[in-house]
Amino acid sequence: MGTLRAGDLVFTLSRSVRKSVGLTIRKDGSVHVRAPFWLPVQEVIRMVSGKSSWVRSKQQTMKNQQVIPAPGPELNRIKKQALLKFRMIASPWEEHFRVRYGVAPKKWTVREMNTRWGSCSTATGRITLNLRLYYKPDACIEYIVVHELCHLIHPNHGKDFYTLLERELPDWKTSRKQLKA
Repeated sequence: MGTLRAGDLVFTLSRSVRKSVGLTIRKDGSVHVRAPFWLPVQEVIRMVSGKSSWVRSKQQTMKNQQVIPAPGPELNRIKKQALLKFRMIASPWEEHFRVRYGVAPKKWTVREMNTRWGSCSTATGRITLNLRLYYKPDACIEYIVVHELCHLIHPNHGKDFYTLLERELPDWKTSRKQLKA
């Protein structure tokens, strides 16, 4: 692994047996690129350079995000508040899905997640929501709640999943855009 530069953008590069290039912006704002062994370094630099405005935008977004406290009493307090807020938003939807579709999660959990806003385990019936959602508008939380509830019926992101999501929450794309901004 080495440190390289693409214009004014500094990044670390690691090589592996893979088919595509992966670019990750870490919590500290540093950039890490994974590339196949066969791809020349100059090509990697060219690709990263082409993504520099996107990288800068994401780094700025990360700077503006609410900081989650270190493990301890403050984090536990925020987790409890988040769970209460999420339950308030999720309860009517949970009841709706139970009555209309005959499905309901067995358990709701909250934890800090790096790459997703939520997850649904159909095997255990557990829905997990990202702690960072606590700082987002209620409409965004509602979107993730409904999205994950839809996974109890359709465990993938196929056409049927999106048809159900659209039927239940017609304005879901607006909330998704807010979360991606």
